[in-house]
Amino acid sequence: MSRHELPQDLNFIEPASQCDYDLLDEVAASEDLDSILVMLLLDDTLSDSLRRKVNNQLKATRSATLN
Repeated sequence: MSRHELPQDLNFIEPASQCDYDLLDEVAASEDLDSILVMLLLDDTLSDSLRRKVNNQLKATRSATLN
């Protein structure tokens, strides 16, 4: 994946470094993406804005799985 391309499921996250992009690639490739998103929601340090984005993405991935 190129340095400035984000996995579609995680395009709401704004990476700050190449390491962030690499981590997002690993997360996107995980078979447990929903669990990772839920863990993010449980993080008390997450901003309200990012929490809403994570929640919306979780809903989108779950509805895509059901369809």
